[in-house]
Amino acid sequence: MAENENGFVPCEECGVNEACYTISVMMGGQVTQRHLCADCMARMNMSIATGNVKHLLSAIMSAITGTVAEPAEEPREDVVCERCQTTLSQFTKSGRLGCPACYRAFREQLTPMLQQIHGRVEHAGRKPLDTEEAQRSRSRHEELQRLLEAAVAQEDFEQAAVLRDQLRALKDEEAMG
Repeated sequence: MAENENGFVPCEECGVNEACYTISVMMGGQVTQRHLCADCMARMNMSIATGNVKHLLSAIMSAITGTVAEPAEEPREDVVCERCQTTLSQFTKSGRLGCPACYRAFREQLTPMLQQIHGRVEHAGRKPLDTEEAQRSRSRHEELQRLLEAAVAQEDFEQAAVLRDQLRALKDEEAMG
């Protein structure tokens, strides 16, 4: 792929931006490569995540034939988050949501993407605690546990016993309070 007059390899999809991704398609034993910019790659990934098969197939055919594909369908009105005014196209380009309300605004588009990436759409990790005191207690517990494991690994059993007792006392406080 040759550089243009600006000194960079142009995207083979839009012809405007610098290509920073290479897609290889193997068909009939022959490999065809296409060079895409971040925007065109994001559109292709969004097509995969949202199940937009027409656009995805169009992009794949474009990669095989080396021609710029026409959009498979009319562009839809951009979805906008009511709270922060982030648009779906802005999210598609940047990969970043503007605020927590964006999850509701872009739910239809995010659900298949989250399912594909994480294997689920519900939060499965730790949740923030209600109070600062509870957060401090959790942090203290984690720190004592880490120190206990280190003491056992170093075979410093006296220190390990002290840390074990501190952990128990912390658990008793939590149970009572």
